[in-house]
Amino acid sequence: MSVKDLKNICEEVLSKILPTPEETQQALNLFNEISLRLEPLLKDLNYPYRISLEGSVSKNTHLRNDMDLDVFVLIRYEGMSKEWLEDLVDDMCDVLSEFRPIKLYASHPYLRFKEGGIEVDVVPAYMAHDVGEIRTAVDRTIFHTNFVKGKLNGNALNEVRLLKKFFKGIEVYGAEIKTEGFSGYLTELIIIYYGSFIDAVKGISNWRFPQVVDLHRRYDDMRDYLRIYGKRPLIFPDPVDHRRNVAAALSVKSFSSAVLACRRFLERPSVNYFFPKVEVGGWNDLEGSLNERKTAVVGYIISYKAGTSPDVIWGELKKCLRRGENILRQFNFEVFDSNLWCDEVSKAVLLYEVFPPKLHQYALHVGPKAFRGDDADKFIRKYLRAEGVVGPWINELGDLMVLKTRKYLTPYDVLFNEAGKVLQVKHIERYKVIDVADLREIFVGFDDFRVWLYKFVRKKPLWLDDAT
Repeated sequence: MSVKDLKNICEEVLSKILPTPEETQQALNLFNEISLRLEPLLKDLNYPYRISLEGSVSKNTHLRNDMDLDVFVLIRYEGMSKEWLEDLVDDMCDVLSEFRPIKLYASHPYLRFKEGGIEVDVVPAYMAHDVGEIRTAVDRTIFHTNFVKGKLNGNALNEVRLLKKFFKGIEVYGAEIKTEGFSGYLTELIIIYYGSFIDAVKGISNWRFPQVVDLHRRYDDMRDYLRIYGKRPLIFPDPVDHRRNVAAALSVKSFSSAVLACRRFLERPSVNYFFPKVEVGGWNDLEGSLNERKTAVVGYIISYKAGTSPDVIWGELKKCLRRGENILRQFNFEVFDSNLWCDEVSKAVLLYEVFPPKLHQYALHVGPKAFRGDDADKFIRKYLRAEGVVGPWINELGDLMVLKTRKYLTPYDVLFNEAGKVLQVKHIERYKVIDVADLREIFVGFDDFRVWLYKFVRKKPLWLDDAT
């Protein structure tokens, strides 16, 4: 595929993702309205303050019909504590009550609400005069914004938009725990480093694990980067604060997906990388696909405490998902795939595709050699009259053998009886073990879940259809 063809695709995509002046103005008007409501409250504090617009709208890297506002309330108060911030956020919640905000937590509390299709975060932060004064991760944001604004302008802003939409299309955009992908800031830095979307895709297609991308090229030896930042898929030192790896949240899966998708895109470019086509069939089609594989699909439907921060609940659910995998394997089931869905309100589903659907009643257990003295005696004492055991006997190699009755024969039994170990986290309130039959009701009830389940059953990433 020629460079001209690549550029034609980029132009086509850009025509669909450039925000209109009207929607940008709508976002700026909303920021102004929020600022006006907060001003009296902040003046009464009698500390230096500034209400600052951060994020993609501030940097002019936002996308059409996909905007959010990051409103930072910067306060120069040396006595800022967690308790003080709690009170401040509660007061801001009262002032902004018309927007029906909810209080969430990251390194400290903040507000989130949606207005006119725009998601808004109102975040209090310490007004640091330089990076050396920052107290929490959010205090660093303003320095990130200033750095990007100083490096990107004109056509480079659209190059960021293209890479951002590409990452969204292949589902690796966002550094939150849900995705563990590329943050907006990291995406902008990649364009600053490579210069354009096409050059960035070419660069990413050649990344290897671990990969270092450093704007300032501080070290010549990879071992120095590994010593300072640890072994991560991507090490991208923060140009604002070189002690920090901007890509620390990037998972091996997201890193690998980006590399493969970039390589495939260069071989066979398509707008479908940016706008993946999802055509979810009916329930019978999905059920038929699962039945053909002769696997078992089991899991949990979970109700968790409403108002829980998305990062918190995603973190808890991912721990549960991994525990479930380990426990299923412990009882001799092979876990082909596992994933989770969450509505970020109060419902979630953990799902495992497992083989076999049912184990034999007995498991063969090989003991020590019969001539191994004490070891053989201990084995015989343990199993000679044990309930549910066939044997012991000696095979032709001299091994002591028994058949032991399995504790669980189906993966459903494992998840039902071991749920206390799997779901051992703070915010889960209720749960139910589910199988394929239970999935039908959820499939019909939640549109977002239908798409998620379709992808879970299909396995193959949507963009791979256009990369073969």
